[in-house]
Amino acid sequence: MARAANSARKQKTQEIPLRDVNSFARYADYLAHVIDAAPKRTKGERTRDMLKFGAIKVLDDVGYHAMRVSDICEAAGVAAATFYLYFDNKEQVTHVVLAEYLEAAMEMMAVRPEGKGPFEAIRASHLKWLEVMQANAGLMRCILQLGDEVEDFRDLAHGANKQWYERIAQSLLRDHPQTAMPYDVALLSAYALGAMMDELARKLLIHPDPALLALKDRAVPTNEDLADFLAVLWYQALYGPIPEGARIGDSAQALTRMLGDGNG
Repeated sequence: MARAANSARKQKTQEIPLRDVNSFARYADYLAHVIDAAPKRTKGERTRDMLKFGAIKVLDDVGYHAMRVSDICEAAGVAAATFYLYFDNKEQVTHVVLAEYLEAAMEMMAVRPEGKGPFEAIRASHLKWLEVMQANAGLMRCILQLGDEVEDFRDLAHGANKQWYERIAQSLLRDHPQTAMPYDVALLSAYALGAMMDELARKLLIHPDPALLALKDRAVPTNEDLADFLAVLWYQALYGPIPEGARIGDSAQALTRMLGDGNG
């Protein structure tokens, strides 16, 4: 945190290549990288970016309600009075940084393995989703908590979900060109499956459910195992039986057999 703040204030001796947001899982790490690698900007632009970085760090660490403006400034490495030159209050800066995080998170989780089919794409997407959720659990907790209390934050989350589900629906229609599936049916399917993922994130990462955590440790102990299991649920709901020869974990294989028996 301090290192990122100090490096942002120093004159860079060599240019740092700017990495794509998709190469990161933790949003604070991406912001620190952007501050280090961004082209030369005005002092005001750098300071505003550092304040946003500080807000993200504090939100991720302690949440919105415990966050103070002085905490943001300390994390950013700037004088406390400087904050009010750029933001009116902690609610405004929180709205700005969480909106930017949600936009970036969509790109972080966007995975489409080249030359692979829909099942591999779904599995890779779920694996990246797990990595991003785990790396930003504090930010997701803030979004869910504030969404229950403040309409503006709720609208942020709804807007991000809508974009993500529309992307899924469009992908589904591209992968099913031979069917006459209505777009609204594809979109509603994405919303239904997405709601399952939101609830899973709440109980695994945001407000951990001890019984579910114990079950996960027994049935799908690794992220790869859980991604396999979720991919089977999604694929069989949207496409049908998974492709022959797919290499998946034991629980995912058991689920495949159960769903296959039910379909047969």
